[in-house]
Amino acid sequence: MSKPYHSGFLFVYKPPGITSSDLVLKTKRILGQKSVGHTGTLDRFAEGLLILPCGDYTAFSQVFLGKDKSYFAEVVVGLKTDSGDPDGVVEVDERNTIRPRFASEFPIQQLEEELKKLTALTSQKAPKISALKVGGKRQSDLVREGSPVEEKERPIRIDKVADVMQTELGFSFRIHVSSGTYIRKIILDLSEKWGIPLSLGRLVRESIGEYNLDGVGTLDQISSKDLRNWKEVFPLPVRIVDEAEKKAVIHGGYIWDKLPKPVENGFYIVDADEKTILAWCDYEGKPEHIPYRYRKVFFDPSAKIMFSK
Repeated sequence: MSKPYHSGFLFVYKPPGITSSDLVLKTKRILGQKSVGHTGTLDRFAEGLLILPCGDYTAFSQVFLGKDKSYFAEVVVGLKTDSGDPDGVVEVDERNTIRPRFASEFPIQQLEEELKKLTALTSQKAPKISALKVGGKRQSDLVREGSPVEEKERPIRIDKVADVMQTELGFSFRIHVSSGTYIRKIILDLSEKWGIPLSLGRLVRESIGEYNLDGVGTLDQISSKDLRNWKEVFPLPVRIVDEAEKKAVIHGGYIWDKLPKPVENGFYIVDADEKTILAWCDYEGKPEHIPYRYRKVFFDPSAKIMFSK
């Protein structure tokens, strides 16, 4: 008798003030899950969308890591920290004197023009104050110890800057970027370019790829009923198998006919109930040999456990 895993994708709103790892641990306790992954972290001060694959769905984590992200950012004018966010060490605090100067130098039209120039950026140096590891230590710890750290440059893409507004503390905007883009480094670089102290006061991740905050709950609202299945979140073509083919699949064997047409993310082999995934497959492009490979077989023959939902 097969036993279904408690698996699915959880869309949750991370509050500011806790790490993404903290949120994963809290989610494990709330849902009674042994295995919860994530699809891209947020800084402690940041908030917004996290997609947490639970159970065997952790196999899908990499699918989301490279997806574009969109954010809502609020910037504090006159305040600069070494990290570019509220958790950093304050380097300059001249909010009362700098804001009037900023308002006169950057009326809304000019501010919009300046921010929309960001779409011309093609690379970015990662911030020195970050969780990136250097020799097994956090880069931020090395910097604050006074150790030299090389700022590594990486390609980025900024597709859109919109909804630019002046605020009581400075200004705000929305931005759509490629994966791996640091919004607080954008603000630190603007601070250097404009000669005005700037830092992020608030950062909200509003989307990951095609997934947004619609229907997303906070930690005190979520339960196992909020887990979304593969059909809702990561639908792919399927090949439904009979009992004989099923036995071959769960032991790593191959089926050869009636395969779905190739797509970028492959296809599923699904049990006759049309709900239970037996395997997630990629095309190899060698139909004369083995037409596909298994990215994940969701079945342990020795334990007689099958992945469903």
